[in-house]
Amino acid sequence: MRSVALCLLLLVGASQSYLLQDYTLSDDEIQLMAFREQPQNAAISACQDIQFNYCQTTFNTFFGMDESISWRNGTYIFNTVQKYLMMNVTELVKVCNTRTQFYQCLGSSYYTCMNLYTLLNKPQPDFSNTFDYVRTFRGLEGMCVGGFSEVVYQWDCLGTFPTTMAYQNCINNFNQTVAANNFCPAVQQTGVCLNDAYNAACGAPAAGYFGCELFRITFDNSCWGLRCMVDGA
Repeated sequence: MRSVALCLLLLVGASQSYLLQDYTLSDDEIQLMAFREQPQNAAISACQDIQFNYCQTTFNTFFGMDESISWRNGTYIFNTVQKYLMMNVTELVKVCNTRTQFYQCLGSSYYTCMNLYTLLNKPQPDFSNTFDYVRTFRGLEGMCVGGFSEVVYQWDCLGTFPTTMAYQNCINNFNQTVAANNFCPAVQQTGVCLNDAYNAACGAPAAGYFGCELFRITFDNSCWGLRCMVDGA
């Protein structure tokens, strides 16, 4: 009986955990991000629809998503990837491998295709879906590249921490205060808040850096020069 109860507790904990950070931006704020992400280098590889769609379809296969799902269904992709990341470390590793294959498939056009300015200049984009799409892959980049060792080592703590009041306070404050006239300062302040909160919950210094960087990387192309610092560095 005790083992059954323990299994149920583990399942409940897993169902309440998530790794990709969840916050909201208005259409005006997303449009501001896109404007600031406008490529300045004409030599940057273009995002070709045929290649983009092919790579996306291959990515979808792992998650059991229909081949028609694309960046226009960004919120659905965000939630689907989140569910897989919530399962266990084994699935996290598989998701990261799938993300690497997607990155390699797009090659030199990856960052152009993951650019808000690029996508919002396609016909009839939806702002929220487009933003959720971009932040899904930027979050995976932070998690699967620089933060991979930390997230594997502390999967339980890092996954359940976003359900706590400390995390919610950081995110709610961002949601309530971010605006066009203080956009990047709000990003920076939230990164610091998350750094301190993750550190307190999961242990300094790497957990704090992970929490800050996972947030910051989404805004890397629109808030230039912001950095997350490892405590004591």
